[in-house]
Amino acid sequence: MVARQGNTRGASLLGCLFTIMILMAVLYYGIDAGRLYWDFYKFQDEMETSARFASTQSDDQIKQHLKEVAQDLGLPAEAQRIVITRTEHPRAVTIRSQYTVEVVLPFKHKEITFRPRAEERQF
Repeated sequence: MVARQGNTRGASLLGCLFTIMILMAVLYYGIDAGRLYWDFYKFQDEMETSARFASTQSDDQIKQHLKEVAQDLGLPAEAQRIVITRTEHPRAVTIRSQYTVEVVLPFKHKEITFRPRAEERQF
């Protein structure tokens, strides 16, 4: 015969299940948003590298390289509109771009605008 021990209602089991469901929802939507920011930082890092070596490359070479990087990362076409500005006093190069991505959340669609930018002063 099975003896019943105390008054167990199963509340702890439901609480654990609810916590796991919330955690999974956060991971599901967070991974997608995290990937967008990860791609933004990789693209900006490539811009910084290109700005660092801008004195050895033409604007067209830099733009072509960054367009290829944007395509590899799967960024929108507007990210490939890269603006390069060179100044003489002080001698510097600035590389920038802008693009918008839509994030799909459970009850909302949100647009995020990314503005990667790199500036390097050359001596």
